[in-house]
Amino acid sequence: MLLLCARLYSELGLPIAAKQYALAAATAAKSAHAPELNRFVPRGIVLAAQYDRQAGNWISATRLFCIGLMAQNAYCDEPYNHERYPYVWDMMGNQALTLRAADAVRPGFVPLLRTITASVGIDTLIDDLLAPIAGDPTATEEAYTEEADVHGMGRPFSDVGPTRRYVWNALGVDWEIICPNERLSVLAAERYTAALQVFLGELAVGDPLFLPGSLSVEIRADATLPHDQPAVCAQSADRGTNRWRLRLPQAASADREAEPSRLLTAVVKVVLSQSLLSDEAFMDLVEQALAGGLWHKLFVGRPYDELADFLRAGDYQTMAALADPAVGAGTPRGQAKPAALPARTGPGPGYEHETAFDTVRNRYAVMLPIVRYTLPRLAADPGFRRTATQLRQEGWRDWHLLTAIANAVGNHRAQQQGLRPSPGDSSEHRARILAAMQAPEHPDDPPVPVQAFTEHALRAHLFVAAVSTARGLGLAIRPGPLDPQALLSVLGDRYGYWTDDIEHTDPFGWPATQGDTI
Repeated sequence: MLLLCARLYSELGLPIAAKQYALAAATAAKSAHAPELNRFVPRGIVLAAQYDRQAGNWISATRLFCIGLMAQNAYCDEPYNHERYPYVWDMMGNQALTLRAADAVRPGFVPLLRTITASVGIDTLIDDLLAPIAGDPTATEEAYTEEADVHGMGRPFSDVGPTRRYVWNALGVDWEIICPNERLSVLAAERYTAALQVFLGELAVGDPLFLPGSLSVEIRADATLPHDQPAVCAQSADRGTNRWRLRLPQAASADREAEPSRLLTAVVKVVLSQSLLSDEAFMDLVEQALAGGLWHKLFVGRPYDELADFLRAGDYQTMAALADPAVGAGTPRGQAKPAALPARTGPGPGYEHETAFDTVRNRYAVMLPIVRYTLPRLAADPGFRRTATQLRQEGWRDWHLLTAIANAVGNHRAQQQGLRPSPGDSSEHRARILAAMQAPEHPDDPPVPVQAFTEHALRAHLFVAAVSTARGLGLAIRPGPLDPQALLSVLGDRYGYWTDDIEHTDPFGWPATQGDTI
């Protein structure tokens, strides 16, 4: 069952969770004191090496594979029988490809790889596997990078250099874990990553309503933290990526019952920051996952650090000291094929079609009086006409344009009256600002300069309005940088933001002319 779970996690693109389960299977078989289960010890270790390689840890996977082969020789008769042990030859083939890739794009890694494989006597076997394709052209670094990105795998040799990197896509988010390439931090990072990947697998059953984008967690093991203390978490501001820094204590086998709780707390805190659900709604998903056995899925027999602690401190030092970076380091990740755990589609939590149409109808009714005299001036301006035409071609509805224009007019009017928002405003001051912004426009109001309605300004005003729309739907906009396109994407995909509209009279009323198109 553990190996089946490992395979399922691997197929879902969650390789460190798969590695945890494969190692748990090996450990359980070794602890069973049942000779008929001995064969699962090497099988679990070799499969864990496969999953490590899937995560991009090609040198660590080589070491783990060789450890698995030692167990294969110890526990299995005819240890290299193709029919009885296909998992050995699957990984042997991948090990040959690892050496071929290193020879092509990272020749400095070849001596280390050959030293590792020679330690268990498989270097000649690998050469025999490579002999038939020895004369074929080798792939370029760009090709290896693209292949990893397309298939949602870690880039080759992600375990070299001073920093390790684990990446995958799940539920519409690009996840990244980075850590110093030293033993305790790698074990802590993989402990957290395995728990995070298991948790994401559970969330896929529900609807976590994640903002699309990137979430990056930097993890360090901190030996000064008491083992019973929760992780120290800090979020940093970055408009393009939701970034966190975590300091994790060392795992303690004597405290294994409490470890899943502390680990889950650190996972939930980070993952919640990517969700648009309220705290209460998100914790309902967590409770459902716990009711479905999440505790037992996070902790599989032994703490992760015990399951995975195969390599020596010197092995990590050797990998960290390698001069060349991982394949494709420094280049953005390319387009991947659809993830095995894609983002949820369909109406989002709280969306009701009829209510949405009522909201659109109300927008037209509220916005038009605010801009009734500004609209004719804008309609007569060729520059604005081109801007509006472009935005309409991008999918903006008339109520989007009216919303952005009304926000620009309202802001200008409030500023003219000396009403400026600031942190700590009283409710009375906020009410005065809102009243000024929503007041009907009069013919003698000072006209708003047309320069206030540039494409950039309109997009900014619509985003501000979209935040209010999200809150009106009961969604949570948490502190920190917010990517406008990510929010608008969720509102469009899940809440009809770009499609919901009603029949209405064109508020601009201009005839189409050649100058209106771009």
